[in-house]
Amino acid sequence: MRQKLLLSCVLFCGWLTPLLAQTRQISGKVTDEAAKDLPGVSIVVKGTQRGTVTDATGDYKLTIPDAATVVLTFSFVGYQSQELTAAGQSTLNVALKPDDNSLEEVVVVGYGTQKKKDLTGAVSTIDAKDVGGRQTVQISEALQGSIAGVSVTRSSGAPGAGSNILIRGITTLGTNSPLIIVDGVPVSSIDNVNPNDVENITVLKDAASAAIYGSRGAAGVVLVTTKRAREGQSSFEYNVEYGVQRPTALPAYASAPEYMRLFNEQATNDGSSSGPYSQDFIENFERYNRERPDVFPFANTDWQKTVMTRETAPRIRHDLVFTMGTGKIKTKASLGYTKAGAFYDNYNYERYLFRVNNDLQINTKLGVNLDVAYKRTNTVAPVVNPIYEARVMPPIYDNFYSDGRYALAKDGRNPIAQLNEGGTTNGAYNQILARLAFNFKPVDGLTLTALVSPTIDLDKTKSFSKRISFTNPDGSPSSFSNQARTTLSEGRTENLAITGQLLANYTRDFAGGHNIDVLGGYEEIYNSNESLSASRSGFALTSFPYLNAGSQELRDNSGSASEVALRSVFGRVKYDYKNKYYIQGNLRYDQSSRFNRQYRDALFPSVSAGWTLSEENFLRTNNWISFLKLRGSFGEVGNERIGNYPYQATISFSNALFYQNGAVVPLNGGGQVDYAVENISWETTRTFDVGLDATFLKNRLSVTADYYKKRTYDILLALDIPLYLGYERPQQNAGILDVAGWELETSWRDRIAGKVNYSIAFNLSDARSRIVDLKGTQVLGSLSTFKGSEYNEWYGYRSAGLYQTPDEATNSPRLNTNITAGDVRYVDINNDGRITPDDRVLLGGSLPRYQYGSTLRFDYNGFDVGLVVQGVGKKLSRLPDEIVRPFAEAFGNVPQELIGRFWSRNNTAEQNLQARYPRLSTRSLGANYEMSDFWLISGAYFRVKNITLGYTLRNALLKRIGLQSTRVYVSANDVFAVHRFPRYWDPELGNSAYPIVTTLMAGATLRF
Repeated sequence: MRQKLLLSCVLFCGWLTPLLAQTRQISGKVTDEAAKDLPGVSIVVKGTQRGTVTDATGDYKLTIPDAATVVLTFSFVGYQSQELTAAGQSTLNVALKPDDNSLEEVVVVGYGTQKKKDLTGAVSTIDAKDVGGRQTVQISEALQGSIAGVSVTRSSGAPGAGSNILIRGITTLGTNSPLIIVDGVPVSSIDNVNPNDVENITVLKDAASAAIYGSRGAAGVVLVTTKRAREGQSSFEYNVEYGVQRPTALPAYASAPEYMRLFNEQATNDGSSSGPYSQDFIENFERYNRERPDVFPFANTDWQKTVMTRETAPRIRHDLVFTMGTGKIKTKASLGYTKAGAFYDNYNYERYLFRVNNDLQINTKLGVNLDVAYKRTNTVAPVVNPIYEARVMPPIYDNFYSDGRYALAKDGRNPIAQLNEGGTTNGAYNQILARLAFNFKPVDGLTLTALVSPTIDLDKTKSFSKRISFTNPDGSPSSFSNQARTTLSEGRTENLAITGQLLANYTRDFAGGHNIDVLGGYEEIYNSNESLSASRSGFALTSFPYLNAGSQELRDNSGSASEVALRSVFGRVKYDYKNKYYIQGNLRYDQSSRFNRQYRDALFPSVSAGWTLSEENFLRTNNWISFLKLRGSFGEVGNERIGNYPYQATISFSNALFYQNGAVVPLNGGGQVDYAVENISWETTRTFDVGLDATFLKNRLSVTADYYKKRTYDILLALDIPLYLGYERPQQNAGILDVAGWELETSWRDRIAGKVNYSIAFNLSDARSRIVDLKGTQVLGSLSTFKGSEYNEWYGYRSAGLYQTPDEATNSPRLNTNITAGDVRYVDINNDGRITPDDRVLLGGSLPRYQYGSTLRFDYNGFDVGLVVQGVGKKLSRLPDEIVRPFAEAFGNVPQELIGRFWSRNNTAEQNLQARYPRLSTRSLGANYEMSDFWLISGAYFRVKNITLGYTLRNALLKRIGLQSTRVYVSANDVFAVHRFPRYWDPELGNSAYPIVTTLMAGATLRF
């Protein structure tokens, strides 16, 4: 045995020795044209998988075959690749030239990739700098102002809050959110991905690009590609960031003496001889407040400050990133942790994101992608909305007694007591995602892909709403409390989604300039959901939030389940001749289990074409046009998100009261409520798009412009049926909606003196919807939708200022006889001598228009500066009640915005002519605050979204201690805004919402 082992070692060494003799080492430095070191440049021996990357100082070492001609390929993002022959030398230095031709970039499209110059559809893309560089917790917020035609709106700056994404406006009356695809797999939310894991984001905006997704593509498609390791990479990164947040604006309210004076005025305006608060209370308030602090109404509580105990809220982020790329295995793993606090207690957001992307090269023809991702989100929030409670509660109610006990406030409705002691809603949200893909290349040009990806969501929520017992100022127990009893509600939800794909992609370039790219695919998507909820009331122990501690008589539970599936076959054919004439066709055939078997089939086609004029002889010699292409497209996409099985007659269960044996007995029963329409089917959107792509001045200036029209057919509507049938109105395919819009994207990229790199990008877009037909149905309210209107257009009265005298009001058409001097005057549109609902008209669209964004970047000698701005050019907004409506709920606060600016009998005639707001009155409150253009204001705004200043240090000292580079930065989000709202308000904030925040951050990235 020993002899055999010895012989084997000899033979192995005899084989290894000549092999080692056939290799040699080559080294060198890679720089740019200005002799600046370039770290991370990929160097690969052409035709092999052997390679390396440059270190922090641009140096490299590589073992290569000792052959006469060895070709090395040097490549780096943003620079032109170079192939150099190493013929015996041991040192090879390289200077890479910047690649200004962004049209050669590869863009991710549906189920594949294309070069940017070959696109014939409306496709926009942003890279990692545009996403991670915005320093946002959620990706959705980083998209705001980044891409033309993509509208991102938010109404809150709460910890972990996301944003709503619309692509090219409104598509339907129902769900308008786009389809989100991450690495080829559909996901529920784009915010489940770490912004720092994103390589690029592509948005498919027209039918030509989105039709490959068929019944899910009507609202557009967002494709997210995560970062993967490259050949020769070996690094470990640690990112740390700490930030503080401050409100951009907060409403202000009247002090206690002001409130009493104003309350008295509204009381006398409404017919009382005097108000409830004596003049002595008002004039000598400070003395009473000092002497009798616990006696109503001598408090002077600033409820916002009471609730918002912190002027700033913290935000913390940590990221660990491991990257390793060898010949056979490439791995990129990241672990991200984010925690955000709030301005008040019992409210925070915590998230863990883990992702591993593996690329395994089995042999020259077979490769495998094995990815795993995990998300864990923990949330805590009060059971009541302390923002609303703090803004409605007047200052005359006390928060704490002088000995520190919680005061009664308004009959036990004490915002700070409810915040601290009223309980919380806790959520724990887990998502596990796996992706396994096999890529097989049996022959040149053909790639076969098989993919399977399961996603499991396991979520639980617990809401413990506690009863608070109060005491009177003298210490005796009070009969008031915040609620009748303590209640606990718990929920559990499990969701399983499985995506399976089989793809075949064939590309070939034929002689004579003919090029084809053919894709065929099969896809199945299965989704199941099951939920369970339970609740109990009557807890004797308010510190034990578990169901078994509640009353067995006061309990409830419920559960539900659903499952849906989609089966699809699709294909794409792209042909071009000499990179000059392009034509592409897409076709997708879908079958959805949401519809009746006879109506679940749908076919979605699209066709697009492009003509590269810059390749024609009459433009080839033009020095200032680098690239010019015209393109056009037409196609259909669908929307299947209309509920589960709407064609089926379902039974709804409820309790009903029956009289049995002389007693009323509740019994559980079931019955059909909805009338089922068997032929209910898809909503279909047809899109026409024409566009232009151009670059000028050696590709430094780029311009993309599009004009489009969309029409959505078969929108689901609840249409009337005869009442004697006894059913609710059924959903039917009937509505038609049109959208027209345009987009412009432009950028400039250049260098100054070969040292300063800079770029400027700007985008502007507009979209406007119009309801074509709703079959006579209407959605009426402040925001209305009916034939001839825009989607959610403001609908109300036309105003003509304020009545200045009682006679003027008496002799004019009025809503009611309570209307008098100081109230809002409405226009009698139909001239019938009365103000009635028939006088309401469309007042203008509520959706933002002329949305724009711009990004500026500078890079010099390790320093980098970034500036992002964003805004809306046109929008009609309603002034929020929180800053213009007094005495909410008949007792509420008075906004500071009103003081000195409302009509009053105490004013002079000239002052009342200048009054912006109506008189104080409870009797006329409803009439004055009816929806009208009196309360509409321009919602246009300009906002500085992000400013970032960073410095990257690379030197020999860092290299000695194992660091490739260190980057430190300071950054600020939502720095300031210019708008026409009162200074107490932010233009993006929703009613009673957590404030929009300005975030100041400092961070560092250590790369080992």
